[in-house]
Formats: sequence, structure tokens, C-alpha cells
Amino acid sequence: MSRKPFYLSRHGSVWYARIVDPKTGNQLSAISTGQTNRDMAVMTVSRWLVEGIPQKRIKAKRDVSEAITVNRLFNVLQDIDLTNREAEKIMTILKQRGLLKKIKEAEDRDLITYLLDFYNYDTSPYVREKLAHGQSIGKTHCQDSVNRVNIYWKKYFKKRTLSSITRDELREFSLSLKKKGLAAATINKVMLAGKVAFAWAYQEGYIHTNPSEGLKNFVGKAKERGILTDEENTALFEQEWKEERSYVGNLVASTCGLRSGEVLGLKAEDIGLDRLFIRHSYSPLDGLKTPKNGEQRQVPLLPEVREKLLSLVEKNPWDDGFIFYSDKAGQPMDHKFLNDGLMEAMIKIGISKKEKEERNIVFHSWRHRYAAKMADLVDARSLGLATGHKTMAMLEHYAAHANENHFKAVREATEKAFGQAK
Repeated sequence: MSRKPFYLSRHGSVWYARIVDPKTGNQLSAISTGQTNRDMAVMTVSRWLVEGIPQKRIKAKRDVSEAITVNRLFNVLQDIDLTNREAEKIMTILKQRGLLKKIKEAEDRDLITYLLDFYNYDTSPYVREKLAHGQSIGKTHCQDSVNRVNIYWKKYFKKRTLSSITRDELREFSLSLKKKGLAAATINKVMLAGKVAFAWAYQEGYIHTNPSEGLKNFVGKAKERGILTDEENTALFEQEWKEERSYVGNLVASTCGLRSGEVLGLKAEDIGLDRLFIRHSYSPLDGLKTPKNGEQRQVPLLPEVREKLLSLVEKNPWDDGFIFYSDKAGQPMDHKFLNDGLMEAMIKIGISKKEKEERNIVFHSWRHRYAAKMADLVDARSLGLATGHKTMAMLEHYAAHANENHFKAVREATEKAFGQAK
């Protein structure tokens, strides 16, 4: 009975092919044709049978008969019993052919050195690859990862090689972080620094298996970000602020829902007649970059806030366009001006540093307050376009915050109306 030379199956919208060994009838592992149309997939596989199968890591194509022979070798190795000496001989042949060069490198490579090199923005092949494919990765992210490696990974995995790390050891490492009292979000970020690096090493053939695969994230509720009440907000901006740029920066964040980096990244050309164009974010390491999530957006701008922004533009001593200019051309003022100004104003209205920390009020609280107040006034899609939030989960979080405000108002009214009831 004749066999089909290959079989097609669809995964999602893409067709995959399993080529058949004509001698044994065994099927090779499924290979993506890259086609969403079945007829085109048939044509693609038919061409492979004549020209060869494209290889992922090399430009040359592998002859179908050669691919079938390799598959037979796999089957033989899985079925027969091998002595240690025979297995060593196979390994020797592979080493002589230079096929285990990367694995040998991993056996000698110090883990911490590998991780630090992996997140070196200027020299990392991982970073270079992401940038080449148009994916976003910033210097700040890399530096944060380097810091996590130095603070948490370095001491625990001292003098260990890349290939020696096991899944059990990574699990124990994560549990040790939990015992130190670190928040779930912090532990997940520390572990992610290693997970990404191990996954890349496995993908590139430096290690046999990915020891971080399947490790579970920690779950924990983050401390709720506090926001100012309407009365506190009004009182805050009625105070005399030491630094005008800090005052206006906080006012913009309050009325437009911007992140601190987006405030500092604002330039004169971003001021419209009735809106702000959020085209950039600024960080000391990355400089000007696209906003978080990679998309520009527009937010409504109140006339009185617009006037204050234009006033700062006129006072900028440099020809660099930054609204929140610094004492150096080509860069905006430091983030601490925004935070320090907020703290000073809060103290003036009676909110101490201790209370600020207990209520967890920070500059980013402006963004939470903006979204919470807007959540019950506009639909979720409109709010998402203004704030730049991608997920409904976060918008629903703000909607819940707004509902809580409504509940408090009703509760206060109930106490006034029925508080004397017996």
C-alpha cells in the first residue's frame, strides 16, 4: 500500500506538515509551512521535497532524504540500550564535529558573568537581536536587570556555571526571596531577569534544557496606591510652590494623567490648542523614547494648564524645546523635582512624610486619581485611549475605585439621614 509523502494539519491559522519516511512509515516532526491557505501549504511542502527543507539557523536547505535519515537516527537512539562507553563515543564524535561547542562554552561560563553580559545594553546579542526586529528594550530595563542580578543572584549562585543550574535550585532560590519578605511583584521581577536569560541560552543551544521553564510566579496583592481627596487636591495647588516647573508638572499629571517620564518628555510642539500630544517619555539612561506600550496618544488640555505650559516654554534658556527644562541644554529637569515639590506641598497642607508613606501617595498617584475620577464619566475605551492603558483589567480596577468613591458618598448621606434612628 502506497503512503502519502506528507500530511498536513492546521494549528491556529497556519498549516504544518509532517513528512513521511517511505521506508518505515514514521512521520517527521511537524514543520510550519508559514501558509494559512491549504493549497499554498501543499505547494510549499511539494517544493521542499524537491529543493530541500529550510533550516532555521543556517541559510542552507536540508535534503528531505537527509532529514528522514536523521529522524531514523533519533528513533534508533531512543529504542536501543547504550553502554556508557558507547554514549561517550557518540559525544566524542559530536564534539569532534564542533556540534557541542556552545554546550562546552556553557559548561565553562560563569553564571553571573553570563547574566551581566546578557543585560549589557551595548554588547548583548539578545538586546541587539530584539532591536534588529523592531522590538522595544531600553537601557533602563537592562540596568534594572543588572541591579537585580548583583543584589540577589550574585551571592546565591556564586562560582556557579551557566549549565550547572537546575530547576530545583531556581525554585529554592525563589523561595529564599520569599523568606526575606520581598513582595510577590519584586520576586517575580528578580526571577524574570534569570528566566529570560536561561530561555535565550536554551534557544541558542548553549544548554540542553531550560531550568526556568515551568517555574510559577508568586501571587500577592500589591499595596494600593493612595490618592488625594478632592479637598486635599484643591488645597495642594493653592499653596506657594518653591519651584514653578514642579508645580506645573504636578498640575499636568493631575489633570492629564501622565506618567512622570511623559511629563518630562513634553516639548513645545506637543502643546495643541486643546490637547497634549504624548509622543515621548524621558529617562536619564534612555533619553527620549516612545511612551510605555510604544504608542503615542492625545489627552485633553485645560486652557489654564495650557497657559502655564506656554509660560514655561518662554522661560526655557535653551533651544532644545523641553517644557520642563534643566540647567543643561538637551535634557529636562530631574524626576526628583516633581517628587520633592509634591512632598513639600503635602507637608504644607498637613500631610506628614509618615502619613504619605502610610497612604502610599507618590507622584504616580496623580495618574491613579485621574483614571479613577474619569472612570465613571467616560467609557473604558475612551479612557484607555487617553491614559495609554492596554488592558481592561487595569481600567476595571479604576472603575472599582470610582465605585468605592460613590459608595462612600452614599454612606455619608445615609449617616446624615438615618444616623439618629433608634
